[in-house]
Amino acid sequence: MARIERRTVLQFAALAAATPWVVNVLRTESAAAGNPEVAAPSPGVDAAFAFLDGLVPLAPPVLPGAPAPVASRALPRSYSRGYLESIGFDVAFSYDCALVVLAYLARGTADDVQRATTIGDVLVTLQESDPELAGRFRNSYIASLSVDDAGRPQIASHAATTGNQAWVGIALLALHATVDDDRFLVAALTLARAVVSTSFDDRGLPAFSGGRGEDGRMLQWRSTEHNTDCYAFFSALARVTADQEWADRAADARAFVESLWRPEEGYFLVGTVDDGVTPNVHPIAEDAQTWTYLALREPAYASSLDWAAEHLAAHDGDVHGVTVCHVASTDKVWLEGTAHLAAALTVRATETGDASGDLARAAALLDSVWVAQASSPHADGLGIPSASSDDLDSGFGDLVYASLHTGSTAWAILAALGANPLAVVR
Repeated sequence: MARIERRTVLQFAALAAATPWVVNVLRTESAAAGNPEVAAPSPGVDAAFAFLDGLVPLAPPVLPGAPAPVASRALPRSYSRGYLESIGFDVAFSYDCALVVLAYLARGTADDVQRATTIGDVLVTLQESDPELAGRFRNSYIASLSVDDAGRPQIASHAATTGNQAWVGIALLALHATVDDDRFLVAALTLARAVVSTSFDDRGLPAFSGGRGEDGRMLQWRSTEHNTDCYAFFSALARVTADQEWADRAADARAFVESLWRPEEGYFLVGTVDDGVTPNVHPIAEDAQTWTYLALREPAYASSLDWAAEHLAAHDGDVHGVTVCHVASTDKVWLEGTAHLAAALTVRATETGDASGDLARAAALLDSVWVAQASSPHADGLGIPSASSDDLDSGFGDLVYASLHTGSTAWAILAALGANPLAVVR
């Protein structure tokens, strides 16, 4: 299965390229069950927010008739410092932007909400100004000026893969819930209809295929991760709109994800090959284990977290965590995935009363994240790098660098705050 990786950077790129209500759901359920509360966040969280703040300045007010300031037409650059900054990689991945929105809304100060809303406003403008995609989002945009003076999107990647769409949709719904702005709900509905019209696939079990590739062709493989994202997005949309259509689409995505569970091994397969039916058995990916638990929260699948912790364990000096998949480098740590696992273990603790000592395991993983924040090769003491050292071989044909990463930083914040961005209200 070809894989368009939104968190790592393809080698050819070097030539160029939850929300308060989600957090409350998680903690309320935990308290109701008599389960332990998440520990107080580390000082690393404040530093992580400072890193994001440097990329998302508070937008000044716009005077009537005046042009929008550049800051209100930019998105937070996904990678800073290190190799990627050295080649001028001025790119904002849509997925990363959605995570930054969710991290800001998870803490939810007035300034946090303003910054999240600024990102959301730019995303909606990009959606409205890109008729070719009919409501979908590109995988990435030029960060420093995502919308030009004429209101046209400045595109970095022409691909529009399904998982990215769902993450942006989750962020738009979180913004709608927080600021009660129907513009964000309209954008989420437009996006959802576009995903269904372009990616819904009834080969075998109905589900969602990969979306649009860089060359404009539709990707025929189907991903466990993408359908997990769709399950969370459409479930949230069903809750907001009370429209059975979205509940049905969420059920389709979930049934597909569950069909990829392998109980004997205790993990989820990554998806299917291009026929949309035949399981893709290689490699076994970290996010297919952790995100499925964050979204499904089913005891029957809880061993996926233990499988990831054991079989994807990676070590790099004082930094310990996990790698990208079972054939990836293990002498370097994938910090974003390590934060995924910490977040998922924290959620499992709220579901089980911490019977497996998950809170301590999550805290140990986050301790390593904070070590990398302070001492990674390109550290500024604020942002979280994507990898503990440069050139982590992801196992998917691309490399992960130690540049500071908004996605890794946002996931570390979410894990430390005990937030579940993929939570589905039950």
